[in-house]
Parts: sequence; C-alpha cells; structure tokens
Amino acid sequence: MVGIKKGGGEMRMKNFMEDVIIEVFQEIKGTNPDFCSCDKCSRDVIAIALSKIKGRYAASPEGEIFARVEQSNRQVRADALLAVMEALDTVSASPRHDRES
Repeated sequence: MVGIKKGGGEMRMKNFMEDVIIEVFQEIKGTNPDFCSCDKCSRDVIAIALSKIKGRYAASPEGEIFARVEQSNRQVRADALLAVMEALDTVSASPRHDRES
C-alpha cells in the first residue's frame, strides 16, 4: 500500500494485483522442482511477475470493493498464473544467490 500526503490528508493506494500474484505464487511454487523457495528467490518471482502484468489500483473504499471483486475474474487469475510461471522459470534459471543459502 502506498500512502501520499497531500493537503493535510493522506491518500492511500493499493495495487490489488499484489494479492493475486502472491496467492497464485503460494499455490504453484512447489510445481517447479528447480525453484529455490528461499525468501530472496520468492521475492524475485513476485517482483518479476508484478512487472509483467497491469496493476489494478484502488484509492477509495468503492475502488477497493471493485478491485477485490475483479481479483476473482478468471482472466485476471489466468494472467497472474502465466506471469508467475514465467517468473518462476526465469528465477530458477538464474537465481541471484548461491544455491547453498
């Protein structure tokens, strides 16, 4: 969630695709036997997957409700699944740490 101070108040925004990507990642991370599931590799997968898809931001309670409903949309979840699978392959092929860590 991002908070921005403006004119005495604070406006909060959240990319609800973060929740979808993390949820999908948790569901499928064990499907790639080459994937190291350490924190660094997991964060890399999530960051790469998020950069591949369109963000869906909400800045109001109404927008939050709409974004939460959209999270269950089949196409949104399919896009997230594809992004996570590609990110898993990318990180598995080139992890940014020693395998022993």
